[in-house]
Amino acid sequence: MDILKKTPIILILLIVALIAIIFITPYTTNADNHAHTMEQIDREIDSVLKLTAGETAASAGISLLPDDQCTPIAEEFAELGKYFLVVLSALYLEKYLLTMVGFVSFSVLVPLACAFLGVGLIFNRSRVRLFSAKLFICALAVYFAVPVGVLTSEKVYSAYEENIDQTISIAGKISVIDEDASGIEKFVSWIENAAGTIVDYVTGLLSRFVEAIAVMMVTSCLIPILVIIFFIWLIKMLFNVDMTMSDAAILLPKKR
Repeated sequence: MDILKKTPIILILLIVALIAIIFITPYTTNADNHAHTMEQIDREIDSVLKLTAGETAASAGISLLPDDQCTPIAEEFAELGKYFLVVLSALYLEKYLLTMVGFVSFSVLVPLACAFLGVGLIFNRSRVRLFSAKLFICALAVYFAVPVGVLTSEKVYSAYEENIDQTISIAGKISVIDEDASGIEKFVSWIENAAGTIVDYVTGLLSRFVEAIAVMMVTSCLIPILVIIFFIWLIKMLFNVDMTMSDAAILLPKKR
């Protein structure tokens, strides 16, 4: 195939690169086009914020109980805040990456794939053409990593969402309107009616919060990380190609 026969293919690759940059990139970076995924992330963020407020209220309320019998449990509640912060940070990172990966994939990787494919066709280098195909697959893998992770997390989160909502509801009932003796006595009386003993109640509530944290850590941190690791492994497998020095030399300017 001489250079004249290759020209139309080069023009098509140029058009594909321009389409990726001009049309596909704005679409993939528009948050409105990821409404369902954004909604799921926002739903988990809302749950984390409510759980954080619940554990803070629980720690404050329990610390007011008499005889200091539940003070260690109140301290354990206070320690939960750092775990919720980790989950919240992971969720916001996913939210921002959801639109950023579209730019990386279709404004950087796809045009690069087209460029490598054009070079491979012009100089008849099969390894360069293979590299371009793998680079294109890499662009798709980068783009779909976050949505696939969020979709997988949604399935797990939905199974435990009712338990998390119950934990939020129960934590919302722990409140001491005023710190005088009568307010605390009413609060203690309410707990004893609900669970029999104060220690049983707050211990059970702590277990609920620990379970909620475990679910949120799995859905917001572990599953997305595992999905990204899978895609990295896939990309590594795809990029296991031996480009010789003669193939790489065509990408460098020739000495005069």
